Amino acid sequence: MASPRAIDLLAYGDPNADHIYLADRVPLADEKLLGRKLGVFGGGTAANVACAAARLGLKTAAFGRVGADADGTMLLAENAKLGISNDYMTVSDDPTASAMIIVNAEGEKALVYAPMPGVAFDEASLTKAVQQSRVVYAMPYDIEEFTAISRLARADGCLVAIDIEAAVAPNRERLEALLKLSDIVFMNEPGFLATSAEPLTPDAVEKLLDFGPQLITVTRAAEGAISVSRDQALTQSSFPTSLVDATGAGDCFNGAFLAAHLAGASLAETLRFACAAAAISVSAVGARTALPDIAQVQAKLSA
Repeated sequence: MASPRAIDLLAYGDPNADHIYLADRVPLADEKLLGRKLGVFGGGTAANVACAAARLGLKTAAFGRVGADADGTMLLAENAKLGISNDYMTVSDDPTASAMIIVNAEGEKALVYAPMPGVAFDEASLTKAVQQSRVVYAMPYDIEEFTAISRLARADGCLVAIDIEAAVAPNRERLEALLKLSDIVFMNEPGFLATSAEPLTPDAVEKLLDFGPQLITVTRAAEGAISVSRDQALTQSSFPTSLVDATGAGDCFNGAFLAAHLAGASLAETLRFACAAAAISVSAVGARTALPDIAQVQAKLSA
């Protein structure tokens, strides 16, 4: 049955422009290396998830800010091209958020991120947005901001999805606080290990459900992913791929996971679908360049 809400996924957070360079390796302090600029691409965790989900059929909207500059114009145009609503995007006098990303010959990366000052949070606009949304997705560095987002979303029956990396939850106290505010949780392996005394296993992930989430998924890069719910704990291996650039692979995974989950797929189907999508996404430079559509993911699953 179709959802009565106009937005399946609301992506909260400022998008950024990824300035990507290719080098043999990441330079050390006071070291200069020769490299090559590969281009400027759309990026930003929540924005990438929205793009991945939109490519896979979800009705998506972006909530955040860009600057009145070339990067901001490019990002808004990319949203429009993919069918992502810009109704809740604000144009600011500050420069658009950006990241400098260095990719090595194996496709692994390192980056420096320059955010916009302040926060995107605006209670009146966000309340209106979550009232129309099934899920709001965020990677929160500010616990007070995320608390307010969660409160507004849950008051209007909107699920809260969160991406937790080590920089977001560097200690156990912060992790537990974020889990209590979330319904669907994504973590990567370094983020899990940063706050756990246990190795990464389905049982160890399952224990985190005690803090409130309905679903927790931990991605393991080339090793696949683990996903747990109240009645299941599943492991999915990765799919074969030709790695060119790993930038945004986790974001693609999360967007694909939400697309399958909101479409009513089982947890096993959802996890497999997301791993297949992520494997496709790393085959070109840029976080969004190789984001797959449903037909491409189905072909990967059938190969």
